[in-house]
Amino acid sequence: MEGKRRKDQWTPEDDEKLAEIVITAVQNGRTQLEAFAEAAEVLGRTKQACGFRWNKTLRQQYGQMLNSVRKRPKQLMRSHLKLALNSFDELTEAYNELELKYRELQTEHDKVLKWLQQGAAFIEKQQQQQQQQ
Repeated sequence: MEGKRRKDQWTPEDDEKLAEIVITAVQNGRTQLEAFAEAAEVLGRTKQACGFRWNKTLRQQYGQMLNSVRKRPKQLMRSHLKLALNSFDELTEAYNELELKYRELQTEHDKVLKWLQQGAAFIEKQQQQQQQQ
């Protein structure tokens, strides 16, 4: 006598699809709960059923792979963080250089204004002397 197959029984294809969705989700920085919700839509099951199947059956089979993909986002995050810090350092250095140049220009500007004021005062004094003569 051949055993009856339940209508809602998980097939190997269902298991593979669930594992693929969970691992891809975690690899992309999403949670397992989000993966279960996605798998529920794809497989036509509830997210609770997908979570139960994953935790009860598939976690042992795919646990090592899941742990390795969990580490990748952290490594990517470290490299992104390192790039961001380098960019921040470069921006800070550029800002400091610009600020120094700005101060130099401000000093030059003040000198030019003072020179112009002295020149204007000199011309005014010359004109007054010419008028007195």
